[in-house]
Amino acid sequence: MAPLDGIIILDSTGRSIVSSHFRAHPSSYPLLHIDAFNQALAKSRPGLDVASTSTLQELDPILWVSVPNTSEYEEGAWMNTACFHVEKEGMRILVPVSQEMNPMLPFSFIYSFLETLASYLGEVTEHTIRENFDTVYMLIEAMLDEGHPLTMETNMLKDIVLPPTLVRKLLAAAGVSGSLSQTNPPYSAPIPWRRPNARYSNNEIYFDFEERIDAIVDKRGKALNIDVWGRVNCNAKLTGNPDLLLSFSNPKVIENCGFHPCIRYKRWMDNGVLSFIPPDGEFKLLDYQVAVPTGTLRPIGLPLNLKAKMSTEVGGGKFNLTLSSNTHGRPLENVVISIQLGPEVTSVSATASGDTRGILPGGGKNPNYPVGALGGGSWDFDPNKGVLRWMISALTANEKAASLVGSFICSSEEMPSPDPAFQVNFQINQHILSGLKVDHIKVVNETGYKPFKGVRTFVKSGNYEVRW
Repeated sequence: MAPLDGIIILDSTGRSIVSSHFRAHPSSYPLLHIDAFNQALAKSRPGLDVASTSTLQELDPILWVSVPNTSEYEEGAWMNTACFHVEKEGMRILVPVSQEMNPMLPFSFIYSFLETLASYLGEVTEHTIRENFDTVYMLIEAMLDEGHPLTMETNMLKDIVLPPTLVRKLLAAAGVSGSLSQTNPPYSAPIPWRRPNARYSNNEIYFDFEERIDAIVDKRGKALNIDVWGRVNCNAKLTGNPDLLLSFSNPKVIENCGFHPCIRYKRWMDNGVLSFIPPDGEFKLLDYQVAVPTGTLRPIGLPLNLKAKMSTEVGGGKFNLTLSSNTHGRPLENVVISIQLGPEVTSVSATASGDTRGILPGGGKNPNYPVGALGGGSWDFDPNKGVLRWMISALTANEKAASLVGSFICSSEEMPSPDPAFQVNFQINQHILSGLKVDHIKVVNETGYKPFKGVRTFVKSGNYEVRW
Protein backbone atom coordinates (compact mmCIF):
# COMPACT_ATOMS: atom_id res chain seq x y z
CA MET A 1 0.00 0.00 0.00
CA ALA A 2 1.35 3.39 -0.97
CA PRO A 3 2.05 5.71 1.98
CA LEU A 4 0.56 9.09 2.79
CA ASP A 5 3.19 11.81 2.55
CA GLY A 6 2.09 13.49 5.79
CA ILE A 7 -0.52 15.72 7.37
CA ILE A 8 -0.77 19.52 7.75
CA ILE A 9 -3.19 21.52 9.92
CA LEU A 10 -3.85 25.09 8.79
CA ASP A 11 -5.53 27.83 10.79
CA SER A 12 -8.36 30.01 9.49
CA THR A 13 -5.87 32.36 7.78
CA GLY A 14 -4.13 29.57 5.86
CA ARG A 15 -1.01 29.38 8.05
CA SER A 16 0.36 26.11 9.35
CA ILE A 17 -0.33 25.24 13.01
CA VAL A 18 1.32 21.82 13.07
CA SER A 19 2.48 19.31 10.46
CA SER A 20 4.18 15.96 10.34
CA HIS A 21 7.81 15.57 9.28
CA PHE A 22 7.93 14.89 5.52
CA ARG A 23 10.98 12.64 5.67
CA ALA A 24 10.89 11.48 2.04
CA HIS A 25 10.55 14.99 0.61
CA PRO A 26 12.45 18.30 0.71
CA SER A 27 11.43 21.01 3.17
CA SER A 28 9.68 22.96 0.40
CA TYR A 29 7.24 20.09 -0.27
CA PRO A 30 4.61 20.94 2.42
CA LEU A 31 4.98 24.68 1.71
CA LEU A 32 4.12 24.12 -1.96
CA HIS A 33 0.92 22.31 -0.98
CA ILE A 34 -0.03 25.03 1.52
CA ASP A 35 0.46 27.74 -1.12
CA ALA A 36 -1.45 25.74 -3.75
CA PHE A 37 -4.36 25.19 -1.38
CA ASN A 38 -4.56 28.86 -0.33
CA GLN A 39 -4.45 29.99 -3.97
CA ALA A 40 -7.21 27.54 -4.95
CA LEU A 41 -9.27 28.68 -1.97
CA ALA A 42 -8.86 32.34 -2.92
CA LYS A 43 -9.94 31.63 -6.52
CA SER A 44 -13.07 29.82 -5.33
CA ARG A 45 -14.27 32.87 -3.42
CA PRO A 46 -13.46 36.08 -5.28
CA GLY A 47 -13.90 39.12 -3.10
CA LEU A 48 -13.81 37.14 0.15
CA ASP A 49 -10.95 36.61 2.56
CA VAL A 50 -9.34 33.23 3.12
CA ALA A 51 -10.88 32.88 6.58
CA SER A 52 -14.43 32.92 5.18
CA THR A 53 -16.21 29.57 4.83
CA SER A 54 -19.27 30.76 2.93
CA THR A 55 -18.35 29.03 -0.36
CA LEU A 56 -16.09 26.25 0.84
CA GLN A 57 -18.26 23.61 -0.84
CA GLU A 58 -17.25 24.95 -4.26
CA LEU A 59 -13.63 23.88 -3.75
CA ASP A 60 -12.76 20.42 -5.07
CA PRO A 61 -11.96 18.01 -2.21
CA ILE A 62 -8.81 16.87 -4.06
CA LEU A 63 -6.42 19.42 -5.57
CA TRP A 64 -3.61 18.72 -8.02
CA VAL A 65 -0.28 20.30 -7.12
CA SER A 66 2.86 20.46 -9.28
CA VAL A 67 6.09 19.92 -7.32
CA PRO A 68 9.71 19.30 -8.35
CA ASN A 69 10.57 15.64 -8.95
CA THR A 70 13.38 14.69 -6.60
CA SER A 71 14.03 11.32 -8.24
CA GLU A 72 17.67 10.88 -9.32
CA TYR A 73 16.44 9.62 -12.69
CA GLU A 74 14.21 12.62 -13.43
CA GLU A 75 16.04 15.44 -11.69
CA GLY A 76 14.80 18.87 -12.74
CA ALA A 77 11.40 17.56 -13.91
CA TRP A 78 8.04 18.29 -12.30
CA MET A 79 5.39 15.86 -11.14
CA ASN A 80 1.75 16.10 -10.08
CA THR A 81 0.69 15.25 -6.54
CA ALA A 82 -2.74 15.20 -4.92
CA CYS A 83 -3.71 17.31 -1.92
CA PHE A 84 -6.68 15.94 0.05
CA HIS A 85 -8.32 18.43 2.40
CA VAL A 86 -11.13 18.63 4.95
CA GLU A 87 -12.52 21.68 6.78
CA LYS A 88 -13.03 21.59 10.56
CA GLU A 89 -14.11 24.60 12.66
CA GLY A 90 -12.50 27.04 10.20
CA MET A 91 -9.27 25.01 10.07
CA ARG A 92 -8.13 22.94 7.09
CA ILE A 93 -6.49 19.54 7.37
CA LEU A 94 -4.33 18.71 4.33
CA VAL A 95 -2.88 15.32 3.38
CA PRO A 96 -0.49 15.43 0.37
CA VAL A 97 -0.14 12.21 -1.64
CA SER A 98 2.51 11.61 -4.33
CA GLN A 99 1.70 7.98 -5.19
CA GLU A 100 -1.42 6.34 -6.57
CA MET A 101 -3.80 4.93 -3.94
CA ASN A 102 -7.44 4.47 -3.03
CA PRO A 103 -8.73 8.06 -2.62
CA MET A 104 -10.85 7.03 0.37
CA LEU A 105 -7.76 6.22 2.45
CA PRO A 106 -6.59 9.83 3.03
CA PHE A 107 -10.12 10.99 3.88
CA SER A 108 -10.64 8.03 6.21
CA PHE A 109 -7.38 8.83 7.99
CA ILE A 110 -8.29 12.52 8.35
CA TYR A 111 -11.68 11.77 9.92
CA SER A 112 -10.18 9.13 12.24
CA PHE A 113 -7.51 11.64 13.26
CA LEU A 114 -10.18 14.27 14.01
CA GLU A 115 -12.15 11.78 16.11
CA THR A 116 -9.00 10.97 18.07
CA LEU A 117 -8.32 14.68 18.64
CA ALA A 118 -11.89 15.11 19.90
CA SER A 119 -11.32 12.24 22.34
CA TYR A 120 -8.15 13.91 23.65
CA LEU A 121 -9.02 17.60 23.49
CA GLY A 122 -12.82 17.70 23.69
CA GLU A 123 -13.34 20.54 21.21
CA VAL A 124 -11.09 20.54 18.14
CA THR A 125 -10.34 24.22 17.55
CA GLU A 126 -7.34 26.37 16.76
CA HIS A 127 -7.05 27.28 20.43
CA THR A 128 -7.08 23.70 21.75
CA ILE A 129 -4.57 22.55 19.13
CA ARG A 130 -2.17 25.40 19.91
CA GLU A 131 -2.58 24.84 23.67
CA ASN A 132 -1.80 21.12 23.26
CA PHE A 133 0.71 21.31 20.42
CA ASP A 134 3.01 18.63 21.88
CA THR A 135 0.14 16.17 22.35
CA VAL A 136 -1.14 16.72 18.79
CA TYR A 137 2.33 16.24 17.32
CA MET A 138 2.89 13.03 19.28
CA LEU A 139 -0.48 11.73 18.11
CA ILE A 140 0.52 12.39 14.50
CA GLU A 141 3.77 10.49 14.99
CA ALA A 142 1.98 7.58 16.68
CA MET A 143 -0.87 7.33 14.16
CA LEU A 144 1.19 7.84 10.98
CA ASP A 145 4.33 5.69 10.78
CA GLU A 146 6.40 6.50 7.69
CA GLY A 147 3.17 7.48 5.94
CA HIS A 148 1.27 4.32 6.90
CA PRO A 149 -1.66 4.50 9.37
CA LEU A 150 -0.48 2.49 12.37
CA THR A 151 -2.02 2.93 15.82
CA MET A 152 -5.61 4.08 15.30
CA GLU A 153 -7.33 2.74 18.43
CA THR A 154 -7.84 5.40 21.08
CA ASN A 155 -7.33 2.96 23.95
CA MET A 156 -3.92 1.95 22.57
CA LEU A 157 -2.97 5.56 21.87
CA LYS A 158 -3.70 6.57 25.46
CA ASP A 159 -1.05 4.07 26.58
CA ILE A 160 1.46 5.81 24.30
CA VAL A 161 0.38 9.48 24.37
CA LEU A 162 -1.12 10.56 27.67
CA PRO A 163 -4.20 12.81 27.36
CA PRO A 164 -3.54 16.42 28.38
CA THR A 165 -4.75 17.46 31.82
CA LEU A 166 -4.15 20.59 33.89
CA VAL A 167 -2.03 18.64 36.41
CA ARG A 168 0.18 17.17 33.68
CA LYS A 169 0.64 20.60 32.10
CA LEU A 170 1.72 22.08 35.44
CA LEU A 171 4.11 19.18 36.11
CA ALA A 172 5.55 19.43 32.62
CA ALA A 173 6.05 23.18 33.01
CA ALA A 174 7.86 22.52 36.30
CA GLY A 175 10.08 19.95 34.61
CA VAL A 176 8.74 16.98 36.58
CA SER A 177 8.77 14.08 34.14
CA GLY A 178 8.56 11.09 36.49
CA SER A 179 4.90 11.73 37.24
CA LEU A 180 4.05 11.59 33.57
CA SER A 181 4.97 7.95 32.96
CA GLN A 182 2.37 5.47 31.72
CA THR A 183 0.70 3.08 34.15
CA ASN A 184 0.94 0.31 31.54
CA PRO A 185 3.70 -0.29 29.00
CA PRO A 186 2.67 0.51 25.38
CA TYR A 187 1.11 -2.30 23.32
CA SER A 188 0.73 -4.47 26.43
CA ALA A 189 -3.03 -5.04 26.05
CA PRO A 190 -3.97 -8.56 24.85
CA ILE A 191 -6.98 -7.02 23.08
CA PRO A 192 -5.73 -4.03 21.03
CA TRP A 193 -8.86 -1.93 21.37
CA ARG A 194 -9.50 -2.56 25.08
CA ARG A 195 -7.68 -1.14 28.09
CA PRO A 196 -6.31 -3.94 30.28
CA ASN A 197 -7.54 -4.43 33.85
CA ALA A 198 -10.56 -2.16 33.43
CA ARG A 199 -12.60 -2.01 36.65
CA TYR A 200 -15.83 -0.18 37.53
CA SER A 201 -18.02 -0.15 40.62
CA ASN A 202 -21.10 0.41 38.43
CA ASN A 203 -21.03 -1.70 35.27
CA GLU A 204 -23.09 -0.19 32.48
CA ILE A 205 -23.22 0.08 28.70
CA TYR A 206 -25.19 2.54 26.57
CA PHE A 207 -26.06 2.41 22.86
CA ASP A 208 -27.03 5.55 20.92
CA PHE A 209 -28.68 4.95 17.55
CA GLU A 210 -28.33 8.09 15.43
CA GLU A 211 -29.88 8.34 11.97
CA ARG A 212 -29.48 11.12 9.40
CA ILE A 213 -31.91 11.64 6.53
CA ASP A 214 -30.93 13.19 3.19
CA ALA A 215 -33.90 14.01 0.97
CA ILE A 216 -34.97 15.98 -2.08
CA VAL A 217 -38.69 16.84 -2.09
CA ASP A 218 -40.52 18.44 -5.00
CA LYS A 219 -43.07 21.25 -4.66
CA ARG A 220 -45.95 18.74 -4.55
CA GLY A 221 -44.47 17.11 -1.43
CA LYS A 222 -43.29 13.98 -3.24
CA ALA A 223 -39.89 12.60 -2.28
CA LEU A 224 -37.63 12.44 -5.33
CA ASN A 225 -34.79 10.87 -3.37
CA ILE A 226 -34.35 9.63 0.22
CA ASP A 227 -31.21 8.25 1.85
CA VAL A 228 -30.99 7.38 5.52
CA TRP A 229 -27.61 6.81 7.15
CA GLY A 230 -27.16 5.49 10.66
CA ARG A 231 -24.52 5.16 13.33
CA VAL A 232 -24.42 3.22 16.58
CA ASN A 233 -22.30 4.93 19.23
CA CYS A 234 -21.46 3.03 22.38
CA ASN A 235 -20.23 3.96 25.84
CA ALA A 236 -19.01 0.89 27.74
CA LYS A 237 -17.99 0.98 31.39
CA LEU A 238 -17.57 -2.72 32.07
CA THR A 239 -15.13 -4.59 34.28
CA GLY A 240 -12.82 -7.19 32.75
CA ASN A 241 -13.27 -8.45 29.18
CA PRO A 242 -17.03 -8.98 28.68
CA ASP A 243 -18.18 -10.76 25.53
CA LEU A 244 -21.41 -9.12 24.34
CA LEU A 245 -24.16 -10.22 22.00
CA LEU A 246 -26.38 -7.56 20.40
CA SER A 247 -29.23 -8.83 18.23
CA PHE A 248 -31.93 -6.99 16.27
CA SER A 249 -35.49 -8.05 15.59
CA ASN A 250 -35.20 -6.82 11.98
CA PRO A 251 -31.52 -6.69 10.86
CA LYS A 252 -32.49 -6.74 7.16
CA VAL A 253 -33.49 -3.07 7.26
CA ILE A 254 -29.81 -2.05 7.26
CA GLU A 255 -27.06 -2.64 4.69
CA ASN A 256 -23.60 -1.43 3.64
CA CYS A 257 -22.41 -1.71 7.23
CA GLY A 258 -19.04 -0.48 8.46
CA PHE A 259 -17.90 -2.22 11.65
CA HIS A 260 -15.52 -1.49 14.48
CA PRO A 261 -12.64 -4.03 14.47
CA CYS A 262 -14.09 -5.62 17.62
CA ILE A 263 -17.08 -7.01 15.66
CA ARG A 264 -16.90 -10.68 14.62
CA TYR A 265 -17.79 -10.27 10.98
CA LYS A 266 -18.64 -13.93 10.24
CA ARG A 267 -21.20 -14.04 13.05
CA TRP A 268 -22.95 -11.02 11.54
CA MET A 269 -22.96 -12.50 8.03
CA ASP A 270 -24.29 -15.84 9.29
CA ASN A 271 -26.93 -14.75 11.80
CA GLY A 272 -27.27 -10.94 11.66
CA VAL A 273 -25.99 -10.73 15.26
CA LEU A 274 -23.27 -8.40 16.59
CA SER A 275 -20.81 -10.37 18.71
CA PHE A 276 -17.93 -8.40 20.23
CA ILE A 277 -15.69 -7.54 23.17
CA PRO A 278 -16.20 -3.78 23.42
CA PRO A 279 -13.48 -1.15 23.80
CA ASP A 280 -13.39 0.67 27.10
CA GLY A 281 -15.23 3.99 27.08
CA GLU A 282 -16.82 5.75 24.11
CA PHE A 283 -16.48 4.37 20.58
CA LYS A 284 -18.33 3.97 17.29
CA LEU A 285 -19.63 0.43 16.98
CA LEU A 286 -21.34 0.50 13.60
CA ASP A 287 -22.14 2.62 10.55
CA TYR A 288 -24.96 1.59 8.24
CA GLN A 289 -27.30 2.63 5.46
CA VAL A 290 -31.02 1.95 5.62
CA ALA A 291 -31.94 -0.56 2.91
CA VAL A 292 -33.98 0.53 -0.10
CA PRO A 293 -37.59 -0.65 0.48
CA THR A 294 -38.21 -3.89 -1.46
CA GLY A 295 -40.54 -6.78 -0.78
CA THR A 296 -41.46 -6.81 2.91
CA LEU A 297 -39.43 -3.71 3.85
CA ARG A 298 -41.65 -0.70 4.50
CA PRO A 299 -40.95 2.59 2.68
CA ILE A 300 -39.34 5.42 4.62
CA GLY A 301 -41.80 8.21 5.30
CA LEU A 302 -40.94 11.89 5.36
CA PRO A 303 -40.87 13.20 8.95
CA LEU A 304 -42.41 16.52 7.95
CA ASN A 305 -44.57 18.13 5.30
CA LEU A 306 -43.45 21.53 4.00
CA LYS A 307 -45.57 23.26 1.40
CA ALA A 308 -43.41 25.97 -0.12
CA LYS A 309 -44.69 28.55 -2.58
CA MET A 310 -42.69 31.44 -3.96
CA SER A 311 -43.19 33.90 -6.77
CA THR A 312 -40.72 36.46 -8.11
CA GLU A 313 -41.15 39.64 -10.09
CA VAL A 314 -39.10 42.66 -10.95
CA GLY A 315 -38.17 44.38 -7.71
CA GLY A 316 -39.10 41.59 -5.29
CA GLY A 317 -41.26 38.57 -4.64
CA LYS A 318 -43.60 36.74 -2.25
CA PHE A 319 -43.49 33.46 -0.33
CA ASN A 320 -45.90 31.26 1.61
CA LEU A 321 -44.63 28.37 3.77
CA THR A 322 -46.73 25.83 5.69
CA LEU A 323 -45.10 23.24 7.94
CA SER A 324 -46.64 20.23 9.67
CA SER A 325 -45.17 17.20 11.43
CA ASN A 326 -45.64 13.58 10.33
CA THR A 327 -43.97 12.03 13.39
CA HIS A 328 -46.80 10.90 15.63
CA GLY A 329 -45.75 10.64 19.25
CA ARG A 330 -42.46 12.56 18.99
CA PRO A 331 -42.09 16.29 18.19
CA LEU A 332 -39.88 17.89 15.60
CA GLU A 333 -37.37 20.02 17.50
CA ASN A 334 -35.00 22.88 16.62
CA VAL A 335 -36.52 23.27 13.17
CA VAL A 336 -34.72 25.78 10.93
CA ILE A 337 -35.89 26.43 7.36
CA SER A 338 -33.63 28.68 5.31
CA ILE A 339 -33.20 29.93 1.76
CA GLN A 340 -30.74 32.15 -0.05
CA LEU A 341 -32.87 34.94 -1.55
CA GLY A 342 -30.00 36.49 -3.50
CA PRO A 343 -27.59 39.40 -3.08
CA GLU A 344 -30.02 41.88 -4.62
CA VAL A 345 -32.63 41.42 -1.84
CA THR A 346 -32.35 44.10 0.87
CA SER A 347 -35.39 43.63 3.12
CA VAL A 348 -38.01 41.05 4.08
CA SER A 349 -41.41 41.45 5.70
CA ALA A 350 -43.13 38.33 7.09
CA THR A 351 -45.70 37.07 9.59
CA ALA A 352 -45.39 33.74 11.43
CA SER A 353 -48.48 32.02 12.83
CA GLY A 354 -49.41 28.65 14.32
CA ASP A 355 -51.07 26.78 17.17
CA THR A 356 -50.82 28.85 20.37
CA ARG A 357 -52.47 26.42 22.83
CA GLY A 358 -49.09 25.88 24.50
CA ILE A 359 -48.86 29.57 25.44
CA LEU A 360 -50.81 31.10 28.34
CA PRO A 361 -52.40 34.57 27.88
CA GLY A 362 -49.66 36.11 30.02
CA GLY A 363 -46.96 34.57 27.85
CA GLY A 364 -46.10 31.64 30.12
CA LYS A 365 -45.96 27.92 29.29
CA ASN A 366 -49.26 26.01 29.35
CA PRO A 367 -48.70 22.84 31.47
CA ASN A 368 -51.29 20.96 29.38
CA TYR A 369 -48.95 21.23 26.38
CA PRO A 370 -45.44 20.33 27.62
CA VAL A 371 -44.11 20.20 24.04
CA GLY A 372 -45.21 22.12 20.95
CA ALA A 373 -48.19 24.41 20.27
CA LEU A 374 -45.92 27.44 20.63
CA GLY A 375 -47.18 29.38 17.64
CA GLY A 376 -45.39 29.96 14.37
CA GLY A 377 -41.90 30.46 15.76
CA SER A 378 -39.67 33.34 14.70
CA TRP A 379 -37.80 34.45 11.60
CA ASP A 380 -34.85 36.63 10.67
CA PHE A 381 -33.12 37.91 7.55
CA ASP A 382 -29.39 38.53 7.11
CA PRO A 383 -29.02 41.26 4.44
CA ASN A 384 -25.28 40.67 4.18
CA LYS A 385 -25.70 37.04 3.16
CA GLY A 386 -29.21 37.36 1.72
CA VAL A 387 -30.44 34.42 3.83
CA LEU A 388 -33.96 34.13 5.24
CA ARG A 389 -34.40 31.77 8.22
CA TRP A 390 -37.58 30.49 9.91
CA MET A 391 -37.05 28.90 13.36
CA ILE A 392 -39.50 26.75 15.33
CA SER A 393 -38.46 25.25 18.67
CA ALA A 394 -40.92 22.33 18.61
CA LEU A 395 -43.78 21.08 16.43
CA THR A 396 -46.02 18.06 17.03
CA ALA A 397 -48.30 16.12 14.68
CA ASN A 398 -51.49 16.88 16.63
CA GLU A 399 -51.26 20.67 16.46
CA LYS A 400 -52.20 23.19 13.84
CA ALA A 401 -49.68 23.61 11.02
CA ALA A 402 -47.29 26.54 11.36
CA SER A 403 -47.01 29.08 8.55
CA LEU A 404 -44.80 31.94 7.41
CA VAL A 405 -46.17 34.39 4.86
CA GLY A 406 -44.29 37.39 3.55
CA SER A 407 -42.56 39.30 0.78
CA PHE A 408 -39.10 40.64 -0.06
CA ILE A 409 -37.80 43.71 -1.88
CA CYS A 410 -34.74 44.17 -4.08
CA SER A 411 -32.37 47.12 -3.93
CA SER A 412 -33.25 48.11 -7.49
CA GLU A 413 -35.70 47.29 -10.23
CA GLU A 414 -34.22 43.91 -11.05
CA MET A 415 -35.34 40.28 -10.98
CA PRO A 416 -34.33 38.46 -7.76
CA SER A 417 -32.52 35.11 -8.02
CA PRO A 418 -33.42 32.96 -4.99
CA ASP A 419 -32.19 29.39 -4.61
CA PRO A 420 -34.51 26.77 -6.14
CA ALA A 421 -35.05 24.98 -2.81
CA PHE A 422 -35.47 25.56 0.93
CA GLN A 423 -32.93 23.90 3.23
CA VAL A 424 -34.54 22.17 6.23
CA ASN A 425 -32.81 21.28 9.50
CA PHE A 426 -34.45 19.49 12.41
CA GLN A 427 -33.99 16.78 15.01
CA ILE A 428 -36.25 14.17 16.61
CA ASN A 429 -35.40 12.63 19.97
CA GLN A 430 -36.38 9.04 20.83
CA HIS A 431 -37.30 8.29 17.22
CA ILE A 432 -35.82 6.14 14.47
CA LEU A 433 -36.70 6.22 10.77
CA SER A 434 -35.49 2.75 9.78
CA GLY A 435 -37.57 0.92 12.37
CA LEU A 436 -34.45 -0.91 13.57
CA LYS A 437 -35.20 -2.47 16.96
CA VAL A 438 -32.91 -4.08 19.52
CA ASP A 439 -34.07 -7.57 20.42
CA HIS A 440 -31.67 -8.23 23.28
CA ILE A 441 -28.25 -7.33 24.70
CA LYS A 442 -26.53 -9.91 26.85
CA VAL A 443 -23.15 -10.88 28.24
CA VAL A 444 -22.31 -14.41 27.05
CA ASN A 445 -19.20 -15.06 29.17
CA GLU A 446 -18.90 -15.29 32.95
CA THR A 447 -18.13 -11.85 34.40
CA GLY A 448 -19.67 -12.10 37.86
CA TYR A 449 -21.94 -9.10 37.34
CA LYS A 450 -25.06 -8.08 35.46
CA PRO A 451 -24.52 -4.73 33.70
CA PHE A 452 -27.09 -2.00 33.28
CA LYS A 453 -27.97 -1.55 29.58
CA GLY A 454 -29.52 1.48 27.91
CA VAL A 455 -30.63 2.29 24.35
CA ARG A 456 -31.44 5.73 22.93
CA THR A 457 -32.50 6.78 19.42
CA PHE A 458 -32.09 10.09 17.65
CA VAL A 459 -32.87 11.44 14.16
CA LYS A 460 -31.46 14.55 12.53
CA SER A 461 -31.58 16.09 9.10
CA GLY A 462 -28.68 15.98 6.69
CA ASN A 463 -29.01 17.49 3.21
CA TYR A 464 -32.76 17.94 3.28
CA GLU A 465 -34.22 20.31 0.70
CA VAL A 466 -37.73 21.15 -0.46
CA ARG A 467 -38.19 22.74 -3.87
CA TRP A 468 -40.68 25.52 -4.54
